Amino acid sequence: MNKNIKIAIILLSASILLGIYQIKSLIIGNYRFEKDYLQFWELSDKSSTIPAKQKYISEFVLTLENGYKKGDFSSFNAIFLKTPNNNFEANLNALRTLSQRLIEIQEMDPKTFEYNTAIQQITAQEQGDAHKLIGIIKGCYFLNNYFIVWDWIGGCLCFITIVGILICGLWLLFKLNLLI
Repeated sequence: MNKNIKIAIILLSASILLGIYQIKSLIIGNYRFEKDYLQFWELSDKSSTIPAKQKYISEFVLTLENGYKKGDFSSFNAIFLKTPNNNFEANLNALRTLSQRLIEIQEMDPKTFEYNTAIQQITAQEQGDAHKLIGIIKGCYFLNNYFIVWDWIGGCLCFITIVGILICGLWLLFKLNLLI
């Protein structure tokens, strides 16, 4: 077999294996994050009562704190451009304030304007910026545990894998005289 064909086959195989590893890492990472952490947020979001929401948010905050202590999260959802907005602890503090607000709401009279305003604020927060907050926390988890599929690193590797497979495949076809 021609040396160039062997090299093309090796590069093609490496690209395919990298792609498979990335897909596996993405699936396992999403499953573990959901199972270990995100389930409490989602249960809170589904809950209809303030006490149930507060219970699940408190569990979510506690599991995130424990996960951070044991090293499951990076300090930032960034490698270079670190800001307070992509800081794990700053986002965890925002979750703590949500938990505290839910405790305060439980003590209010449901018939009051104050209560209704507080409920609207909580709903707006859960439906608005909370998705960004959860994305940052998830990014900190992936950066620390599944770097190969984290943010722009995963995107670059995916692009390199796809381009690598395409180039190797075309090169192989050309060397076999199947591509004119």
